[in-house]
Amino acid sequence: MNNLASKINTTLAEVDALPIKPPKVQLQYGSTGYDKEKSFVIKGLIPECSFASIYGPSGSFKSFLALDWACHIATGKDWDGHKVKQGAVLYVAGEGGFGVTQRIRAWELHHQVANLDNLARLPVPIFPADSDQIKTVLEYCQEIKANTGHAVKLVILDTLARCYGGNDENSSRDMGAFIQGCDTIKQLTGATVLVVHHSGKNVDSGGRGSSSLPVALDVEYRVSRDGEGEQALVLTCSKMKDAEQPDTKAYDLISGHIRTDSDGDDINSLCLTSVGRQPKDNEDALPKASRMSGNHQTLWQAVRSRTQAGDPTTRAIIIDDLKAQGLVVKHFSLWLAKLVNGGQLREESGMIVMNK
Repeated sequence: MNNLASKINTTLAEVDALPIKPPKVQLQYGSTGYDKEKSFVIKGLIPECSFASIYGPSGSFKSFLALDWACHIATGKDWDGHKVKQGAVLYVAGEGGFGVTQRIRAWELHHQVANLDNLARLPVPIFPADSDQIKTVLEYCQEIKANTGHAVKLVILDTLARCYGGNDENSSRDMGAFIQGCDTIKQLTGATVLVVHHSGKNVDSGGRGSSSLPVALDVEYRVSRDGEGEQALVLTCSKMKDAEQPDTKAYDLISGHIRTDSDGDDINSLCLTSVGRQPKDNEDALPKASRMSGNHQTLWQAVRSRTQAGDPTTRAIIIDDLKAQGLVVKHFSLWLAKLVNGGQLREESGMIVMNK
């Protein structure tokens, strides 16, 4: 008993010595809170205080989308008919801030906004796996609230690669540290953390790197071009935890004049138009995945994540992944049968395989 008490005291001392301590979460009992409405920063698209990601190949306009969401939240303007909860935004432009300023100015001119005072930019990356850098983010959020009068509702990390600190994206341990850091930022600020991420070699298989990331996400979107050479993107929801997935839509980008340089030449920048339409080329928008809902989508996502990571996808492994996300897997065989019959998945040599 003395040894057990000593171990407990030692563990408590280690917890007390942690540099950052998330607040103690109040216990809940039974079904209390079942009737509480899910809160969103952008209703139906981005839940409040969540961990989210948008991924796509280079040149798919995913950063334009992230910035457009940021500007709408900063101003409280509706986005494509979705109500927006106004708040401050911290945009971490890990790939540099010069182009971002031009995009923001194009947005201001297009939407006739004098100045986006609630949008703060950081033109260098931050590393959530580093506790000291998490503290720095918290200090920035406090500073932003003091300067704007609004709490930070959204923290954007653009991109994951730049904010990863040189670690191995394929390492579940390194990715776990990154995820834990993002969760800490989310818990201590109440903001949604949105990660802009690159896709792997096979775009259909999701964002590159460890499968730990998509499993940990509350929301994930895929961004792709709407046809070859078009200035338009297709937005497809590949995961929406505890809510209905939005429909796949395309969004056009338009070029706008922002200033004239010292040589008299016009300087233009693209701006996303937040009015959705049907994609011109919907084959690249995962239409089958977008029509899934609930447990079927989570199952498809688990297979996709394992496939991209090169991991085995036996029934037992996928069931364990679903259990780790809190799902009761009593009807797993029925879920799988529906996806096999629908052509999204198949079983082959003991593995669950994605159909192209």
